Amino acid sequence: MTIDSMKQTKFPKRTYEDWLQAAEKAIGGKPVDPTLKTQTIEGVELEPLYTKEMLETLGDLPAFQQDAVRNGKKEAGWLIAQEVLSESPSDFLVKTKEDLLKGNDMVVYTSSQEFNWTDQELAQLAELLIKHPFYFKLTSEDTDILRVFDFIEETQHSGLRGVIFSEEETAAPGNVRTRLVDTIPVHHAGGTIIHELGVALSILAETIKDGNYKETAAKTWVRFAVDTQFFQEITKLRAFRGLWKAFSEAYGEEAVSMPVYTETSVRSYSKLDPYVNLLRAGNASFAAVLGGTDAHTVHPHDFLTVSQPSSRRIARNVQLVIKEESHASRVLDASAGSYFIEHLTNEYIDASWNYFLEIEEAGGYSEVIKSGWLADDIQGKWLERKNLAAERKISLIGTNIYANPQEAVKDHSIDASHLEYITAKRLATPFEKLRARSREVELKTAIIHLGPLKDVKAKSDFVEGLLAVGGIEPEISPELDDAEALNNYLTDHHIDYAVLCGLQEKLEMVIPAINSNTVLDVAGKYPAELMETWKSASLSDAVYSGQNIVEKLEQILNLGKKAL
Repeated sequence: MTIDSMKQTKFPKRTYEDWLQAAEKAIGGKPVDPTLKTQTIEGVELEPLYTKEMLETLGDLPAFQQDAVRNGKKEAGWLIAQEVLSESPSDFLVKTKEDLLKGNDMVVYTSSQEFNWTDQELAQLAELLIKHPFYFKLTSEDTDILRVFDFIEETQHSGLRGVIFSEEETAAPGNVRTRLVDTIPVHHAGGTIIHELGVALSILAETIKDGNYKETAAKTWVRFAVDTQFFQEITKLRAFRGLWKAFSEAYGEEAVSMPVYTETSVRSYSKLDPYVNLLRAGNASFAAVLGGTDAHTVHPHDFLTVSQPSSRRIARNVQLVIKEESHASRVLDASAGSYFIEHLTNEYIDASWNYFLEIEEAGGYSEVIKSGWLADDIQGKWLERKNLAAERKISLIGTNIYANPQEAVKDHSIDASHLEYITAKRLATPFEKLRARSREVELKTAIIHLGPLKDVKAKSDFVEGLLAVGGIEPEISPELDDAEALNNYLTDHHIDYAVLCGLQEKLEMVIPAINSNTVLDVAGKYPAELMETWKSASLSDAVYSGQNIVEKLEQILNLGKKAL
C-alpha cells in the first residue's frame, strides 16, 4: 500500500450499538448491562464505554468543571512536599537545605518532638521561607518555630507562600494560610470519596459562617489523602474544585483559588511485601497530579514500620520521575475532555453536594460529629470495603493475593510523631494479624491431589495461594487414587489440616471412605445438598473463590498448637 492510497483510506463509522453487539458476542451472549457495568464503593455506576454523545448529554457541565479546575489552580505544575525527619532544629536546617537541592520544592516541617529554636537558627529558617514555599504541621507543644516570622522584614511578608496546620488557632503574616479543611480524618476512618467531599463542604460552611467570606477563603486550604483507585481519585480532586465553585456562587461570590494539598493514602499500604507500597504510591501520586493537586507528599514504602533515608529518597523520586518523564507539570488540567473523567466528575459533584445537604439538615458538621451520625455512616462503608478485601474483590498484591508465606511481619510500628496514621484503618491489617499469628502456632497442613495433576492443578494452586495469605506452607501430596492411600498419607505425615483437590466424581468416591482425625476441607464450591452428605461422612467444610478468607484462615490457624 502506497502513502497516497493510505491517505485515501476511510474507516467505517461505528456506533455505540455496533459496540454493544460486538461486546455481547465477546462475553458469550450475556447482556452488557449489568455484566460489564460496575459500581464504585459510593454507589456510582461506571459504564464499560463512554462516548462523545454521552458527554454531550451533560450540556455545559463539562465546561463548568474545567473552568473550576483551571481557575482553582491558576498555573500548571505542583510542589513536591516531602517530609524531613530531624533530631534538632540544626539537623532540620541541614537536611532541608539538602532536600531542596535534591528536588524538594517546599520547606516541610512536621512536629516529631518539641524543639527550642535559637534566634540564629530561626534567622536561617527565615532566609529559606523567603525563597521557598513552606508547610508547617504543628502540635500544641511545638510552636516555637512560629517566632520565625519575627525574623522576616514586614515588607517581605506579602511574598511569603505557605500553609500552617496547627492544633490551635495561629496568626501568620501575608498570604500564609492557617485555616485547614482537613478531610484526612474522614479518609482514615474508612470514608468514601462522597464522605470526604461532603464533609469538606460542611466544614467550609461552618468556617465561613464564623467570618467574612473573602477573608476566610483567603486563609483556607484543604488536605486530601489519595488512594489507589486511579480514575476515581483524579475525579475527587477535580470534583472538589467544581464543588468549591458552586459553593462560592451560592454565597454570591466568585470562587477564589484554594490550595489543595494531597498525600498518598496509607489505607492500602501494607507491612507485608512493603515494596509493593511503591507501586501504590506511584499510582496515587500520578492520580493526584492529574487531578490537579497544588502540593503532594509521598509516604515512603516502609512508612508503617521504620522509614530509612533510602526509602525517603525513593519516595521523593517518585514525584521527580512523574514530573520529568510525564510532562504532567506542563499541563493545567490533563484529564479535561475525557468522556469518562468528565462524566465521573459530574457524578461525584452531584452525589457530594447531596451528601453535604444531608449533613446540613442533620445540624451541620459539628453536630453530626457530636451525635455519631457521621461516624456510623462512615463505619458502614468501611465494613463493606473491609469485606471486599477479605473476599479478594479488592486486591492487595503481596498481602491478600500473591503472598509470600515465608515473609515475617515487622514488629515495628509508626512512630509517635505520626499519631494520626497510627489510628488509620487499613485494609491490610487483618492479613498482617493472620501472618503474625501463623508464627505463633504449629500446624501441619497438606494439599491432597486426588487424581492426575492436569485435573487438580488449578484447584491446588488456588488453595496454595489462599493458605499463603495466612503464612501457611502446606505439603503437596503425590497423586492419591483412593481413600486408603489418603488415610495412610494423613497418618504417616501427621497432618492436622488438609484440602482435597479433585474432580467431583473422584471426591464422591473417596470422601465416604475416609477414616482420619485430620480436619478436611474440599477445594471448590459444591451444591449444599452434596456438601451436607460429605459433612456427615468426614468433611469439615470447603475453600472457594469469593469466601471471606480472613474468617477461613482464622479457623484454620485455630487448629494449630501453640509454638514452643
